[in-house]
Amino acid sequence: MKFKKHIIPAVLAVTVISSGVPVSNDILHAEAASHKVEESKKQQEARITNINVVNTMTLQITFNKPLATEDVDPNNLENIKKQFEFNHDLSIVNVPRLKTGAKSTYIVPVTFQKDDVRYKLSYKEQRVKTFEGTDEKIEIRNTKQVTNDTFELESFLEDGVVDYANVIEAYKAGRGDLAFELDRKNRDKDGKRYDIISSLRDRYVTVTGSNGDKFTVNYVPFTQAADGRQAPKFRLPEGQTLKQGVTYKVTSKWADIDNRWFTAENIAPLKLQSAQAIDNKSFQITLDKDPRTELFAGRGVELQGEDGSTVKAQYRFSSRKGAVGIFDVQNAVLKFGVKYKVVPVNNWATAENVSFIAK
Repeated sequence: MKFKKHIIPAVLAVTVISSGVPVSNDILHAEAASHKVEESKKQQEARITNINVVNTMTLQITFNKPLATEDVDPNNLENIKKQFEFNHDLSIVNVPRLKTGAKSTYIVPVTFQKDDVRYKLSYKEQRVKTFEGTDEKIEIRNTKQVTNDTFELESFLEDGVVDYANVIEAYKAGRGDLAFELDRKNRDKDGKRYDIISSLRDRYVTVTGSNGDKFTVNYVPFTQAADGRQAPKFRLPEGQTLKQGVTYKVTSKWADIDNRWFTAENIAPLKLQSAQAIDNKSFQITLDKDPRTELFAGRGVELQGEDGSTVKAQYRFSSRKGAVGIFDVQNAVLKFGVKYKVVPVNNWATAENVSFIAK
């Protein structure tokens, strides 16, 4: 039997790879080009050049160049977390923040480290860097009750402790005279060294009462450097209150508190004086007096419409100006012309016939 020879035109030529599957040259060239693009992209990514351990919940990481905008965007936090791969269950808790005056050195908040543990970090799957962990805590001077379910932990610059809000570029414009620069060893222009309180997002402390009560108490967002003070607020679980006359002890994995005891008092709730519509999803509330500290944070109200409807609204973080704070309606809109009565949730404030007409 004779077999005919078939001549295959060059344009249809294929290459047989080791698996025996024919692959066109065009596909191979495309894959090679794609691989080169990926390699080029990786080479353009910022790379870690130094890791400095500041305290048990804070790293200071220097890169060879500034991070891209999307790699420090708070709205992209979940993706950014995946870019930092640690061992021993360590992870970042908020986005890196560029230090004021630095080109590519960032404050990076992490979950709690352990002393003398050798940690490994790979950024965007690059070469692994190592550093030795610490259990060093931040010096906090005072504890103070501020409402019947909330207390604060206050630290001071004179004690060599600074909130990161004062030393990062992102907040510089809004910090006024509180903003200043630290060098790579976290010393100011006079040579004084500072410990840094990084983001308190998802942080907590433990409070134990002389009556046997014990609570894990969560940080109230956006209170750690409000009103020119370093006095983050911590709030008991919903429905729980500090009991008058009971002495409470505050302990923490991240803070060494000098005055860690306080005896609870009965503190009168805030008093709402008036409310005014802004648009169909927001309104402002005015207190009878300026609390002079961030006590609106984390608070909510119920709006009871004359038409029988009810709507929940939440305080807009960092919106307070003196006695006035802005609240946003949750998952709804206000009905034009309807009168709404404002009722504080969980007794954080009192309100006698405070209402407004929706726009």
